[in-house]
Amino acid sequence: MSRILVVDDEPDIRMLVRITLDGEGYDVVEASNGEEALEEIERHEPDLVFLDLRMPGIDGWGVLDQLSATGGLERIPVVVVSAHASHGSSQRALSLGCRGYISKPFDPDELLETAERLLSS
Repeated sequence: MSRILVVDDEPDIRMLVRITLDGEGYDVVEASNGEEALEEIERHEPDLVFLDLRMPGIDGWGVLDQLSATGGLERIPVVVVSAHASHGSSQRALSLGCRGYISKPFDPDELLETAERLLSS
């Protein structure tokens, strides 16, 4: 069973993602900020991360910087899920090594299709 880390400061978003992925048999772990995400990645490296960019404390960009510095982006597929989508932010995320960029509000089917595609490769 694939382990997916969902990082978002909004509990409702984490719940929606969890419901979507749990229903397909994925092991879903949650983090509400960048600090928790980095701790969880260090404890139990996930198979995939869905990452919000705007959060208090260490934000999504900080998580990406840390993962980039440690080679984590080469090992772990990261998909940004953000309400503040712009061409510049999506290009920056992809240039750092993210495997995808999903804009909020998102279609749960798009999230599931992205997880299936990245975890099957």
